[in-house]
Amino acid sequence: MKSTIITALDIGSTTVRSIIAKTLANNRLEVIGIGECPSEGIERGIVKDIQALSNQVRKSLEEAEHAADTNATNIYANITGEHIRTQVGDGRIAIPTDTPNEPGDIDIEHVEQVINDAKNSVKIQKGFERHKILHGIPHDYIIDSQDDIRNPVNMNGFHLTAKVLTILSELTPMRNLTKCIELSGYEMDQDNYVLTHVALSHSVLSEDERRLGAVLMDIGGGSCDISIYNRGSLEKVLVIPMAGKAITEDLAIGLKTTLASAEYIKTQYGNAIASDVDQTLEIDVEGISGRSGSRRPQYLVSHVIQHRVEEMLAMCYNRSKDFYTPELVTAGIILTGGSAKLEGISTSITNAFNLQVKIAKPDLSRLEGISSRLDDPAFATAVGLLYYAQGFEHEAPARSFNLGDLGSSKFVDKLKKIIKDFT
Repeated sequence: MKSTIITALDIGSTTVRSIIAKTLANNRLEVIGIGECPSEGIERGIVKDIQALSNQVRKSLEEAEHAADTNATNIYANITGEHIRTQVGDGRIAIPTDTPNEPGDIDIEHVEQVINDAKNSVKIQKGFERHKILHGIPHDYIIDSQDDIRNPVNMNGFHLTAKVLTILSELTPMRNLTKCIELSGYEMDQDNYVLTHVALSHSVLSEDERRLGAVLMDIGGGSCDISIYNRGSLEKVLVIPMAGKAITEDLAIGLKTTLASAEYIKTQYGNAIASDVDQTLEIDVEGISGRSGSRRPQYLVSHVIQHRVEEMLAMCYNRSKDFYTPELVTAGIILTGGSAKLEGISTSITNAFNLQVKIAKPDLSRLEGISSRLDDPAFATAVGLLYYAQGFEHEAPARSFNLGDLGSSKFVDKLKKIIKDFT
């Protein structure tokens, strides 16, 4: 029997967030527990101190369990980092038929086979021996000479070809994350890792944004995760190893204060556009380890922030500019993550990319219970993990599919898995 409990575990470089939810009818979820605590021992998706991180994972999950009055089971966790690899590959299979020279019927088994063929063609390539496939996301299909097929199920053909974006993770970082969760006292299926980019798309992207073209940018603590969408498909994922934590460290050094104080000053007084700040205002800055504090201009704080933000966005632009056409990014940039709350950052991104920017909070329309706390860009990944997990086991089909008469529950589950990656 499938679990009615889903636990989302977002392990970030600055914060560990967890949500426990109960599945309901009508494709909805009831949020019954939320946990949140500072992160330690992980940087840019790589475990640096497994004991320190496992302690924080346990605290976050225990807080959620206490609120939910139930155990955190069926855990889905995010994964990101520079170790993530992507490769587009083609799969091709022949469709069997009972009548010579007549095309055969394409069913869900054939779709699954052609996607697996594409993934396997990538996995056997040199350099991917120590990687695990996270996702195989089909872009489109070809039936014989007919290309750009969105859904081949129930169509006819002699051969089926699929263009698939395969996303892989190095085994070592994944195994260390798994070991961290185990040390914290919990169990997790290795297949329940979800790329942060994919989780985010489930909570903040609309169907129109996918179809019209969008750049999804998640600025967290350790990295900036970028996803590029075109014609409804995920085209490219990028991980930029610089984000909010670098800004905080710059402030701590420049103001000669603690990291905790620098983080507070950044969130309360910071602005990514220094010229927007009143140059006459001053703020109190805490000293380090009992040293006397000082008063510093708020303009100085924002000047430090602006310098680092501009450097980070220049890296983002230079890495991503070759993978999209600005004229085809009709929906512009969808910004989320904890650093999306930094004052002035949307203007900075507009200046860097020359694209419209929308700051996105997670879509909570499918949630009930204690969900108001999740109305925050910082919870976008965790909410996306819930929706991804729900879609894997319970989600209603996409509009272009009809599950009404497709037969066994095993058959339906396979089709749902295809839909989950395709959409």
